[in-house]
Formats: sequence, C-alpha cells, structure tokens
Amino acid sequence: MTTCYINGKYYPIAEAKISITDRGFQFSDGIYEVITVYNKKFVDLDLHLYRLLESLKKINIKINLNRSQLERISKKIQKINNLKMGIIYIQITRGNQHPRDHKYKQIKPNIIIYSIKKDLNKFDQTALKGAKATLYPDIRWLRSDIKSISLLGNVFAANHAKNKKAHEAILYNEKKYITEGNSSSVWIIKNNVCKTHPLTYRILKGCTRAKLISLLIENKYKFKETIFSTKELLNADEVFITSATNFVMPITKIDEHTIGNGKPGSISLSLRKSFIKAI
Repeated sequence: MTTCYINGKYYPIAEAKISITDRGFQFSDGIYEVITVYNKKFVDLDLHLYRLLESLKKINIKINLNRSQLERISKKIQKINNLKMGIIYIQITRGNQHPRDHKYKQIKPNIIIYSIKKDLNKFDQTALKGAKATLYPDIRWLRSDIKSISLLGNVFAANHAKNKKAHEAILYNEKKYITEGNSSSVWIIKNNVCKTHPLTYRILKGCTRAKLISLLIENKYKFKETIFSTKELLNADEVFITSATNFVMPITKIDEHTIGNGKPGSISLSLRKSFIKAI
C-alpha cells in the first residue's frame, strides 16, 4: 500500500485524513508540485522545489520546512514506496480554518506528499508516432504563473481533449494567441527557429521548459520567447509540448489539421532524445 506524508507523519494512504475545514478543500487555497521519477532518478528536483517555494511566497503561505527538508521527505517517500517510475506529488494548503471565511488567518499549513506509479516509457511510442492535440479557449484565472490547486479551467480543457481523443488541449486567449497546454508548455518550430510563450502571469514557469531552453542554448539551436497565434501554430513546421511527464512530445495533428508532413519532426525528436539523456 502507498505511504504518504501529512504534516510530519507517515500514513498508509487509505488512512490519510484532512479536515473538511481545510482551506484547500473550501477555497482551493493552496499550491502543488509534480516531480517526475524516471528510472529511480528525480527529474529537475531543484527546479520544482524552487518553483514550489516561489508559489508559496506569491500567495503568502509560510511553512516550517526548507528546500532541503522537502527534498529529504520526497526521497523518503520514493524509497518507502519503491518508486522506480512515476511522480512525487506535493500539495500545500493554507490550513484548517473554522468558521469558513474568505479572509484568511495565519494558520498552520497542511503539507501532503505522496507518490503515484506511472509507466513513462509508454510516451516513447507516442512520441515516435506523434500525438494529437485540440484547441480550447483559455478560461483560467489570470495568474497562471502560480501553480495553484484551483484547476477547474484545466479540468475542462483536459476533458475536452479526452472527448476529442487528443493527448493535450492547446489553449488560446481572447486575441487568438497561444498561451500553453492544459498541463504543458507549447512550442512551435518555423524555419528552424524554436518559439514558446514568454514568461508572464499568463503561463506557468515550466521546469521542463526551463531545462529545454538550456539544452537549446547548449546545442546552439535558434530560439525565441515570443507570442504566436493559432494561425502560426497550425502553419508551423513542427509543434511539440513539454511537461514533467511528457518530457518533449511531438504534436503531429491539431483537431483536423496536420502539422508539417504529419510525422514527428527531426528537431522535436532530437530534443526529446537530448532531454532524456540529460536526466
């Protein structure tokens, strides 16, 4: 049975309990982080823990654990659960507050960490064939730079993709510019130039995105952080998404539109290979 960490103690996940007065349950007042474990190795652990602490600062939640302690607990959960492939999930909410009130007090946060086994190797076959995506309006709140547990907009987008038998929903704003995927960063390649949305409040600072940028620079690829439209997306030579579990995933079809020649592009596949090699 999976073991989880809650507020300093370890429990079988079936026995884990949080009060219904938890502000995460009542208001989605909290943040989360997903850290991939690939062949027993943590992927971009430092980047994820840094982003988690930055999100906590942005919503004014103070915890009594530092980055090193969070790392130690995450690695202990991996070891206890014998996680070779999958994710470590961290969720931190503002804590329990009764009576219910939109205005928050300085209360003790609830800290939850557990693991989920996932076969990430299955994405290799998807990448070799190329994945399908679908377009969906970006209806999320305007602080997507905060990794909030309030994910209803993402849920709508992800289930739209599911109904379309697509791997991911690619989101566009009111001006028809692409922001990101329902759980990924979106990239296009045109004339050998890689492009992705610049860091603003409209997108999450993706850890896989950050790692890939360093690989692009290291391998001397042409690269721009710039906005691009749905039209540019559909007319790109290559399209791919990046995320903690997808790594680099080529997109070969968006709704009924074929990208390029309908096969994963050589740059996308090369970048996926370089990313996995760098883990």
